[in-house]
Amino acid sequence: MPALDRLILTIGLAVGLFALAAMVRRRPHMPPLPLALPLVALGIQAVASLLRGPLQGIDLLGLDMARWLDTGGALAVLYALIRLALWGCLQVPPALGWWPPVPKILRDLLLLLAAAAVTVLVLRDYAGVNLVGLITTSAVLTAVVGLAAQETLKDLFAGITLQLDPPFREGDWIDLGEAKGTVVGLTLMNTHLMSLDRACVVVPNDTVSQAVLRRYRQKDPVGNGFSLGLDYSLPPAQAQQLMLAVLQEHPRVLADPPPRIWVAEYGDSAIVYDLMVWHFDATDASRYDVRSDLLSQIWYALKRAGHSVPYPVRELRPKRPDRGTPPAEPLDSEARMALLTEHTLFSSLDTDQREHLARESHCLRFGPGETVVREGDRGDTLFKIVFGSVEVLKSDGSTTCHRVATLGPGDVFGEMTLFTDAPRSASVRTTSETLLLEVERRDLQPLLEKDSVLLERIARMVQERQAGLDQLMQQCNRPTEVSVLQRMRQLFGVLRG
Repeated sequence: MPALDRLILTIGLAVGLFALAAMVRRRPHMPPLPLALPLVALGIQAVASLLRGPLQGIDLLGLDMARWLDTGGALAVLYALIRLALWGCLQVPPALGWWPPVPKILRDLLLLLAAAAVTVLVLRDYAGVNLVGLITTSAVLTAVVGLAAQETLKDLFAGITLQLDPPFREGDWIDLGEAKGTVVGLTLMNTHLMSLDRACVVVPNDTVSQAVLRRYRQKDPVGNGFSLGLDYSLPPAQAQQLMLAVLQEHPRVLADPPPRIWVAEYGDSAIVYDLMVWHFDATDASRYDVRSDLLSQIWYALKRAGHSVPYPVRELRPKRPDRGTPPAEPLDSEARMALLTEHTLFSSLDTDQREHLARESHCLRFGPGETVVREGDRGDTLFKIVFGSVEVLKSDGSTTCHRVATLGPGDVFGEMTLFTDAPRSASVRTTSETLLLEVERRDLQPLLEKDSVLLERIARMVQERQAGLDQLMQQCNRPTEVSVLQRMRQLFGVLRG
């Protein structure tokens, strides 16, 4: 074929490849057309068409340049055809749903074997070089190549084995002992993992195939275990109950399997507990996040209960106070009185009444993500936010909760439960470290017994607040002021004089 015709044919094939690639690109589920190798082959053919005439009959170092140019062009074209054939036979049908996807490592192996066979045949027919005879007739060369490729062949065959009987898939988290992380790729020679610090860990396939492997699927629950030591003065039953309440409230901790707590040992200065929770996402980052949240929230729960994580027994420190005494208050009585005076709900109290309420009230500290009250629960307390923030969550009748409000310093919640004994109308959960001033029903009881008119004044203010909260909490029935007053009288046992 004349050189000009060869050049025109090469250009036509290149245009056809680009058109086919554009058609494939319009179908998102189709694998992209491999253009790189075919375009390189067409480029080599174009150069060969232009140089074949000038190089005809020219020898360089005893080599026929035109002959070797034809050999290179034939190899490039055959490599491109093999790549396109594998794309059309092994990648397109799985994309159309005809059969399951063929692992990439097997496609690469077939490409390697086909390219090797084509190379041997083309060199023999075009250049007169017999590679098979050269290798088989040289025992020394065969031994050298075999010894040099021993480790490489191990990794190669291990990679094939991992694809034929795959113990893991891309996206799984695996632990090989010395290396662990999320599987991001499996090639002919190596397995690639993404570690906690976002480093790519490359492990030879032979090492992977011989190691004892722990695997976690992406959608399977993963156990997250850790230990915590608590003081001997806190009975194990109470300690387990306190920690279990914290574990069950965490939004990422699964209810099935349920969290577990065991008494592990009696240490030098603490009773050691083993805790196990289950959650999704087995990566190290996810495990550390959940563990950090739980340990922080347990610290706050212990602080509210008047306990703490014990110090080592070798530390010299004063004797701890009796655990029957309440924990130290972060705010003194005057500061609590000032907080009560700021809110309109307690504006009807005189100075003596506010002083009494300030002495009896106390502060509670919560960590981020802790549930203060739960929708539907009974209670006898209200809370005023000293610092921090909380979110008000309302259930839609299923397991889903929607945030309906965010409260900050100075806001009060829980007054309807305190004054009317109504169940909690919504759940309240902290969004940051929060300090709450808690007022209990028994703190108000002596004041209402001495001043029955005070009950009516508070009832009017509670009714006004309830009218404002009805729309927020999506409650349809609004109780009247009289019904609120009657419920408060019945609850506090105060009769109108």
